[in-house]
Amino acid sequence: MTSEVVLMNRQAVAMAADSAVTISGHEWIKTYQSVDKLFPLVEGQPVAVMIYNNAEIMSTPWETVISLYREAIRGQSLDTVQDYAEDFMNFISGNPDLFPPDHQDTEFFKMVAVAYTIIAEDFEAQVQRLQETGGGRIREHLSSVFEYVVGQLHQDYQRYPDDSARGDLDCFPKGMPEQIRRRYGGEIEHLIESLLGAVRNEYGPIAVSEQTRDRLREIGVFVATRDAFFEHYTGVVFAGFGAREKFPAMRSYLTSGVVLGMLKRKNDRSVDMTADGGPVVQPFAQDRMIKTFLTGMDEYQRRYIYGETLKLSVNIASDIVHAAPNLSDTQRQALLRDYSETSMRSALNEFFRSIDAYQYAVHTRPIYRAIGSLPKRELGETAASLIKLNSFQQKVMHAIETVGGPIDVAVITRNGGLELKRDKPGL
Repeated sequence: MTSEVVLMNRQAVAMAADSAVTISGHEWIKTYQSVDKLFPLVEGQPVAVMIYNNAEIMSTPWETVISLYREAIRGQSLDTVQDYAEDFMNFISGNPDLFPPDHQDTEFFKMVAVAYTIIAEDFEAQVQRLQETGGGRIREHLSSVFEYVVGQLHQDYQRYPDDSARGDLDCFPKGMPEQIRRRYGGEIEHLIESLLGAVRNEYGPIAVSEQTRDRLREIGVFVATRDAFFEHYTGVVFAGFGAREKFPAMRSYLTSGVVLGMLKRKNDRSVDMTADGGPVVQPFAQDRMIKTFLTGMDEYQRRYIYGETLKLSVNIASDIVHAAPNLSDTQRQALLRDYSETSMRSALNEFFRSIDAYQYAVHTRPIYRAIGSLPKRELGETAASLIKLNSFQQKVMHAIETVGGPIDVAVITRNGGLELKRDKPGL
């Protein structure tokens, strides 16, 4: 993992990234602290790019792809950061020399294999849970467990966590799912049989309904087309000034692989500074300590306090209603409905909104006010300090240090261009 942040005010952009990378395998994990994640995008232009989560795209280092783009666009300038971002994405999509069709085929199979591996691992975990709880004749339930885990992943590709509908990505044209079925239908069937063969070799015969097979086929298409990045993906963040932009801008994308000549991607964050806009603080990847610093409270602690307060409120209301004398059963039931968990949740939400407003006024607003007026050098120092917060937390908590090492900082102004401070570890 990594920790990165973008700070913007009206005069400058500061981008900071740590240099740690984590490589893991079966029963082992290794971290290195010498990886570059922050680069100039175009030589001589005030635009930079950061990457996080995966250092490679389709087995090619992102640093290599960025350097090839820099050579291709040498001497050119584009009007906006949005133009730079889209031009970079189109460079990857429309470059068969970079990712030939047979390479795209191989990487697509890997994407599908990752999804089916998720199913196999979830199935194994569900079976193990049954064994631990003494679920009786486990073999009699294997087929239903397998259908359940396939259905869960299929549902995840259909719905977002908030249960709203999850659609196809805008980067692909209409009819893309059918194109994938025509091109890769046979290979998807082969991967399905490999999955079922592995499960049966481990657990014995299981029955798989045609409905479950259809869901597996759909998952094989969804891995490419749906607005979901369950496979290995890379976050790509662009920030700086386009030729026609008076104030800085930022664009962030989630990216995966090139499928049928089109890069799977999604623009997940877009920010444009304006004359009357406040400063921007956008953390990426591991951001827990940055958010805690900005808000004054750890978000996980806030959720815990909310849940415990809700339970306490409901229990107190229930105890009072049951202890109150001279109430009929009808009156008690009416009061319990009035002070049910749903009703108390509504009141508690209003209480926490009041707390959040106070917290923003006395804690967050002064920080944002300061960031909004920082000169470029101090803006860069602040960005680096926010990354150090995440690194320091891992050091003192005895966690695996997936954030750490030298911190690279880019400070960008319209007049001064891009200034990149790249620290290198000693040998």
